[in-house]
Amino acid sequence: MRIKEITVGELPGFIKSEEFATLEPKPITPLRAISQFKNPAARPENKALVFAAENNTLLAFAGLLPQAMPGTNEPVFSNSGWWAHPRLGRKFGLPIFLKAFSICNQQMFLTDCTAHTKSILEKTGLFTFSPEITGSRFFLRFYSGDWLRRKGKNRLISALFSFVDKSLNALFDLRFFFLLNKNLTKKYSISASNTLNAGHAAFIEKHPGSSFLKQDSAKLNWAVQNPWITTKKEEPGISYPFTYRVENFKQEFLEIKKGGEIVALLLLSVRDNHASVPFIYFEKELLDDVAQVLWRYLFQIKSYSLIVFFPELRNALRKTGRMWLFQKNINRFAGYSKQMNSIFTEKKYFFQDGEGDVVFT
Repeated sequence: MRIKEITVGELPGFIKSEEFATLEPKPITPLRAISQFKNPAARPENKALVFAAENNTLLAFAGLLPQAMPGTNEPVFSNSGWWAHPRLGRKFGLPIFLKAFSICNQQMFLTDCTAHTKSILEKTGLFTFSPEITGSRFFLRFYSGDWLRRKGKNRLISALFSFVDKSLNALFDLRFFFLLNKNLTKKYSISASNTLNAGHAAFIEKHPGSSFLKQDSAKLNWAVQNPWITTKKEEPGISYPFTYRVENFKQEFLEIKKGGEIVALLLLSVRDNHASVPFIYFEKELLDDVAQVLWRYLFQIKSYSLIVFFPELRNALRKTGRMWLFQKNINRFAGYSKQMNSIFTEKKYFFQDGEGDVVFT
């Protein structure tokens, strides 16, 4: 068995190597590797990947995404992928993770943990976890026909359900037309772009919020221009433990203005017609109005649903009235190494929805 450590600077060479070509499954995709190589917050010598393998079989791996510690140039790392071979790698999973934890000098945080991952890491005594984070998934349209089609069900059945969906959605769109505060939304303009400019950068700097990582336009532009998933079907696939291919994926920055002045700036991700808001910056006193404008935009693009964890935006969306078919509470966990306890206790930081590696997928 061999254990390998790959730095950020070594990633492009690694994905072109014979070792990567023969390794099954892969510990990283070429998209992730190139994206991480371009990380503006990373140094070439920062570690990005640790894996264990036996001959050509991947046994376990743990990924690292270097970030910049707030207020300093010191690196801090988010965990980016942790996997063990279900049959051969069970005993290697935790040791490989702890190896990665040691490599980053125990300066690690996790933003999107499952209950299972949380339970494992709590037993190590090395991490502090925040209380369970509750979010909302707002379902905005009926899409059973599309869901059946994606599952490979009978085409005639999926077409029938699609027709029913279309009829029900027409009724719901009519209901939304009467519920939306049109007089309010007329006071605002909304525009989409793929790149943040100097004006956007100034707005973010003015409204940083209390999130742990202070994002700037360079980091957000990097994330949008270097996603970790693809919609390209013509390229040969690779064996990788996590999803990296989807039918459609789009990210755009939404600029909301009132009287010609920016009042909110948000990143909208839409994956297979399901939307989320990884990052948002806003004038606090206008967030309720911004929520109305966002609803209007989501119905214009016919998004199936919207996922939001950010408490202030979630509350503003819920106060607008019943703009959704139904709502489902969803949960996730965030944590950080105990070595970072004083940082979070002193500043009372929180994580925006897209922090860590969430924004890329």
